[in-house]
Amino acid sequence: MFKIMIVDDEILERQALKMIINNSQCGEVIAEACNGREAIELDRKFNPDIIIMDVKMPGIDGIKASQIIKEQNSNKIIIMITAYDDFELVHKALVLGVDDYILKPIKPDNLINILNNFFVNFKINKEVCDPKVLNEDKEIPIKAAIEYIHNNFSKNITLEKTASICNLSPCYFSKMFKKQVGVTFISYVNDIKINKAKEILENQDIPVLNVALDLGFEDCGYFIRVFKKSQGVTPKKYREAHREG
Repeated sequence: MFKIMIVDDEILERQALKMIINNSQCGEVIAEACNGREAIELDRKFNPDIIIMDVKMPGIDGIKASQIIKEQNSNKIIIMITAYDDFELVHKALVLGVDDYILKPIKPDNLINILNNFFVNFKINKEVCDPKVLNEDKEIPIKAAIEYIHNNFSKNITLEKTASICNLSPCYFSKMFKKQVGVTFISYVNDIKINKAKEILENQDIPVLNVALDLGFEDCGYFIRVFKKSQGVTPKKYREAHREG
């Protein structure tokens, strides 16, 4: 089981998180801190495997504390706790190397899923067996995602929905997808949709707006921008060039 430290200036939040974690099979809370400065000190003292840290705290906040801790040990797993309106702070944290985030109010299932994802990955990396088998095991969730994308390209495919199908957190799924597939999730989805759009434009006379709607683009303007970025011309120009050719 993971050794976990909780960092939050609200004692009730810490107690709730501790209860969720200690009742699970993936970790045990070995330390609690009420601010960033204390988190840095207790990290050195207890060396937890995972730190669950609130973004906003008095004094040294979660962002600064995470940066300092990561500088001391880049392999330390840090999960940030944040509210919806703190997303810019979370983006900054992810750039600094924070491993994942969870939104308030915290749902026990979401927290446990995130911890389980790290536990499975940690176990795979520690086990000594056939590398080919390991790679196949790690690719199973992504294969499910790719299958879902290809079967639902006419819908509005979101990162959150696809990640949930793989039973992974959006942040962890996004990192795994980029690592295994070689492109970002959004790029992959858009490539599938644009290839289908080209097929439609080459063979059918339906309006560009309908092409966009049929491929799950709720905004025709966004579809045109994505298409032009991919093909160098607008859907209309692409159709005209193909017909002229």
